[in-house]
Amino acid sequence: MIVLLVSQCNKRALPETRRILDQFAERAGDRTWTCTITQEGLSTLRKMLRKTARRNTAVSCRRFRGTQRIELEWIVGNRKKFNSDGTVPTNTTGRDILRSITEDNWHTAQVIAVAAGIAGLFHDFGKANQLFQKKLTSGVNRAEPLRHEWLSLLLFAAFVDERKDQDWLEHLRTIKTSDDSEILKRFHEIYGSEVVSKRNPIRDLESFAKLVGWLIVSHHRLPIYPYKLNDGGANLERLTLESNEWGANWNSPQSSSGDWSPSDWKAVFNFKHGTPVTSFKWCNQAHTLAKRALQLPQLSKTDWLETDNFTSHIARLSLILADHSYSSQEQEPGYQDPDYQVFANTDRKTGKTKQQLDEHNLAVGRNAYLFASKLPQLRAELPALDEPKVIRKRSSNPDFKWQDKAYDVAVGVSQSSQDNGFFGINMASTGKGKTYANVRIMYGLSSADKEGCRFTIALGLRTLTLQTGNALRERLKLSDDQLAVMIGSQAVKDLNDFNLQRQLNSGPEEEQAPVGGSESSEDLLDDTHAIHYDGTLVDSVLCRWLKTPSQGKPNKALQLLSAPAVVATIDHLMPASESLRGGKHIGPMLRLLTSDLILDEPDDFDPQDIPALARLVNWCGLLGGRVLFSSATMPPALITGLFSAYRAGRIEYNRACGRVTELNTVPCAWFDEFGSQSESAADEADFTSKNKEFMNKRVALLEKQHTKEKTLRKARLISVPSNTFSQAEVHDELARLFIREAYQLHQDHSVKDPQTKKRVSVGLIRMANIEPLVAVAQNMISATIPDDVRIHLCVYHSQHPMIVRSEIEATLDAVLNRHDENAIWQQPSIRQELDKHSEKHHLFVVLGSPVTEVGRDHDYDWAIAEPSSMRSLIQLAGRIQRHRQNVPDTHNMLILDTNVRGMTKHGDKKTESDLVFSRPGFEAFTTKDRQGKGPLLLSSDSLSSLLQESDYQYISSIPRIAVKSRNKNGESLVDIEHLHTHFALRRIENSDLQLRDTKPADYWWSSNQNHTWHGELQRLTRFRQSTPNDLFTFYLEDELDDLTFIRFSEGEWDMRPQNEMVEVLTDESLDISNQVSPWGATDVKSLYLTLSEELERELGVVSKQFGQIALRKLKGGKKYRYHPWLGISIGD
Repeated sequence: MIVLLVSQCNKRALPETRRILDQFAERAGDRTWTCTITQEGLSTLRKMLRKTARRNTAVSCRRFRGTQRIELEWIVGNRKKFNSDGTVPTNTTGRDILRSITEDNWHTAQVIAVAAGIAGLFHDFGKANQLFQKKLTSGVNRAEPLRHEWLSLLLFAAFVDERKDQDWLEHLRTIKTSDDSEILKRFHEIYGSEVVSKRNPIRDLESFAKLVGWLIVSHHRLPIYPYKLNDGGANLERLTLESNEWGANWNSPQSSSGDWSPSDWKAVFNFKHGTPVTSFKWCNQAHTLAKRALQLPQLSKTDWLETDNFTSHIARLSLILADHSYSSQEQEPGYQDPDYQVFANTDRKTGKTKQQLDEHNLAVGRNAYLFASKLPQLRAELPALDEPKVIRKRSSNPDFKWQDKAYDVAVGVSQSSQDNGFFGINMASTGKGKTYANVRIMYGLSSADKEGCRFTIALGLRTLTLQTGNALRERLKLSDDQLAVMIGSQAVKDLNDFNLQRQLNSGPEEEQAPVGGSESSEDLLDDTHAIHYDGTLVDSVLCRWLKTPSQGKPNKALQLLSAPAVVATIDHLMPASESLRGGKHIGPMLRLLTSDLILDEPDDFDPQDIPALARLVNWCGLLGGRVLFSSATMPPALITGLFSAYRAGRIEYNRACGRVTELNTVPCAWFDEFGSQSESAADEADFTSKNKEFMNKRVALLEKQHTKEKTLRKARLISVPSNTFSQAEVHDELARLFIREAYQLHQDHSVKDPQTKKRVSVGLIRMANIEPLVAVAQNMISATIPDDVRIHLCVYHSQHPMIVRSEIEATLDAVLNRHDENAIWQQPSIRQELDKHSEKHHLFVVLGSPVTEVGRDHDYDWAIAEPSSMRSLIQLAGRIQRHRQNVPDTHNMLILDTNVRGMTKHGDKKTESDLVFSRPGFEAFTTKDRQGKGPLLLSSDSLSSLLQESDYQYISSIPRIAVKSRNKNGESLVDIEHLHTHFALRRIENSDLQLRDTKPADYWWSSNQNHTWHGELQRLTRFRQSTPNDLFTFYLEDELDDLTFIRFSEGEWDMRPQNEMVEVLTDESLDISNQVSPWGATDVKSLYLTLSEELERELGVVSKQFGQIALRKLKGGKKYRYHPWLGISIGD
């Protein structure tokens, strides 16, 4: 290809880009190059330019197409130097003729900056007390009765002394070192006793002083109810920043302990060396910030903490980031008063005192002000994606024509979405290309943005995150410097890369698939987070605060921000709203502030996770992002509730920094394979009406598709006894039933191997919980099998060692990729078994937990389901004939009439253990339940009573997206799913009906009081809340050794064997039938040896990194039970 390269760089960037371009092309002018180059060479050139790019870099590359056309390939650096075609303007001016800079500025930017700066000046005053200073100098890490943030708040309140905002700021503008004694005098008079010091001092402050006080007390952790009190929690209806409902124990729970001596309390109130006010350096910085604050007339005109979450939380972010940044630096003598020898922290390496307290407060206040002042320009400085030609290209496949319309609709609302946000729902069915369509929609929405496209795709599973990242790299031709993939484990990524490479190396060439001393100094992202991104770290204001760690590794928070496109598990964005302590929210918040969001399958999360999901969506609106949901099964209650959350956040964003300060309507769009439409919704009622209209159209069209002649999944119920058996009897009964029904399904849906003429089917048996699953598997292994039949059993759940689970998933991914119907005969795990065993009928059976339902692109011949919810049945059905799309003649899905809990003897619905369709499921207690009856308590354990035949006969997404309310409360499995979702999101008007022991999500954005200043809602409704886990691995130091079970404890592996905690089952103890074989490699030791050789790592390292398994803590003297085939379960 022939390309034209133009450099509009200046300063030091110009000679650097010239040096690189001269290596690839000949100069055609002073700033122009041209050459003939291959695609690989051009990619290398672009990567080299990006690696050395800085703020003044600007290089465009255009490609000649024939003799009449030239197209833009890419731009590296400042896109504003070129137009959308990559051409250079005839002339430029530095004057802001269009007033674009002024128009785009945040209205409260200076309020954010001065609030963060002044809070920084006071944030660590509490460290000056005698007890804290003794801790620093002695090296003994001992807590104090009151944390230093609370003492800092008390000292700030004593300084304000109930004065109006204008008055205390005037005093700060002229503050002198001699004023310190007066401040301490007032502190001791007002707060100098144990009882009074625990009371809430913020209630006596004016609006701006409240904001500063809250920033001070929350700069390490949000106020949170001391849950160890076990008295039912806080009263949210009365909880306000000014109320007596909270106090010191929300910040310093240890203050309620009776273990503190009178001398401890005396020492914590002793500031014998004074506060940083005694430092003239500190006073000079205080004069500067106070002077700037006094120039802002709106300071006291707004109740910042009640009505402006954007201003208050961006100010908190700025303060925490400045504190984090400066705490990790060396001391700066220029900020120190040599006469003030009080210290803020210690050196982590030497343990000696490091920064003086006056220096630390001064520097943090200064940096917080500077960082907050620069934030409005952050988005324009970050790298962005140009729109590739493939995005605009019209689809030639009829099944994907709908994507063209979706892209056109997104382009149509692009301009209005800049001013008013965007709320979109992509409900296209499975196999219609939702993932690629989502990206096209985001590009369309960004078509009017000068800065280009930036988006984040948040998914629920790590493996799905890696799959999506690989698919987008290949489809959009995105390189590693444009797309970052972020998961929670480097080991998972390494195993994924290893399996991908192994697949590429093993298959025939034509069959290869395309693959693309201070809390403030802690890391902003966990060390366990793995980010795959090779792009240039942004050269902007962030570089000063988010520097490369001393180990030489790239800063993960900066990588997360720099990448134009990010594919991540949703867990990495959740800290934006869910993090209660430290700076873990900074990276995710800045990502939401600078990119749009795609949420994949949001309805797949547990009902308990819905409030946290809604808070994230609200934060996306608050930070100015556009959001797109991607799911074919989102219920109306969830869509409407999330719209309400997003709209509430967007209203605050527009008020604080929007070009349209009053949000009248939110641009919305609906997409599916039948069409796309956009509407603007004024409020929740308006949105509900338009959403219902779209859903009705979709349901009508789906009903035409899901008829007996067209449907790909035909289901029927299997009758089983309920409330009859003991647990052991249930496991035995199900094992026999599964074998019998699986063989019948095999006879109806098997295919013949062209080589051996044997009949083969691949089926899935899905069970709801791991413990009964393992017990049933054990019974199936020893069961009687029909003659001339062999069962190849794969037991698939989350409690295998990581390396085993990865191996199982790699095997299933290969076998169940059935776009080519004949490819299965070339799979080693199938071919070897057929050649090895003589039986005529071979059933390859996956006995799996709910991990089989979501995120796996698998195609089964048939399935049997233990029911837990309608949602899970729909998800499972989507794995049958997923690729081949062959319409069956008879049933290919069977559903038990009840589940394991329903079959087992159980009592009336009084406790959690009595609920049948719960965990997983939507059956739950509410505050209005009476005598075992309630709106979310089912009246029967039998699906024949809880479902209509139309719900399951031809399974589709219709029951999830259509609300019919066909029965009374508690008489429909479908209805309680919709009702539970509604209860999780919204309070019932004029009623106290709600889920028991939790709070509806809308407390976050529509309560009479603001609840974002504390962490009580996050504590009550945590994301992915689970029982406590321990981390173990099977350790192997040498290939001649036996595996040793060890535990991860206190940040490192405890090498003491824990073998007494696990009972290892032998093959003999399983009594294995000679007609049942394991499917897949599950021997941990063999897998370790293979991986150790391939990665050239020691066995001990491999076993610690790749053998990890998280297990529930044992109770009541129980043991874990382990067999390589079965995985780990908890024994009786």
